[in-house]
Amino acid sequence: MSESRVDPAIIKAALRATYDAAADHFDAAPLSFWEHSGRRTVELAGVEPGASVLDVCCGTGAATLPAAACVGPTGHVCAVDFASRLLHLGRAKAAERGLRNVEFVAGDLTALDVPDGSFDVVICAFAVFLAPDLDAAMAGLWRAVRPGGTLAITTWGVRLFEPANSLYWDAVEAERPDLRPASPAQARIARPEDLSRVFAEAGAPAPDILSETMIQPIAPEAFWTIVLGSGHRLPLDWMSGEAVARVRAGVFDRMRRERVTTITSDVLYARARRPR
Repeated sequence: MSESRVDPAIIKAALRATYDAAADHFDAAPLSFWEHSGRRTVELAGVEPGASVLDVCCGTGAATLPAAACVGPTGHVCAVDFASRLLHLGRAKAAERGLRNVEFVAGDLTALDVPDGSFDVVICAFAVFLAPDLDAAMAGLWRAVRPGGTLAITTWGVRLFEPANSLYWDAVEAERPDLRPASPAQARIARPEDLSRVFAEAGAPAPDILSETMIQPIAPEAFWTIVLGSGHRLPLDWMSGEAVARVRAGVFDRMRRERVTTITSDVLYARARRPR
């Protein structure tokens, strides 16, 4: 979908609806990378007992819940997302684990309603690149970090669900060329130098960046679950049921013909500490 031809408010509404719809699959086994990267983000952010943590675009709590376990009863985690169904699932998971030091609240990455310098750790995993104004979004996250605190950003690297990802977008383009972006949103910060730049634009020190590559066994049905449980489903929500069925069939056919049995994704973990 071309952002130049669609009002940003419409894009935001579409994203909210997409992630609410994705809630049905968000915690399915093929999407276990959310949980893995959430735990890794918390670990690398150095979340400590008693800390206050803000998790922006929290989903169902992939980073929120391990952060709550780390901060313990004397700490607190505020988890923010604009998708109400993801928040509902996150609350249920926190209750199931007996975590009383966490709250899931409706909020918007592009308009954070938190006081300046109010959190020891601010986390945003796999989401900041969705903001139309990336620099403003990063500045808002950095603003919430108190002196001596940490901003941790996790994002996709150059490869994402490849080679199945390319096959999927080929199938989308065959059905609706207007729904294939010229460049995916995450590509804006898919390289360490680009990620470092947005930290600098936000006024943050140069971040420490760790790269990780995930290789995941995959079957066509499992990959389609990833599509339905992530932002990848956005173009499907703009198509008819018949068109979606053709996209699915096209992806399945090429995955089988080209013997795609694994997908590879690169992840970048970045953190910067605000001087005291």
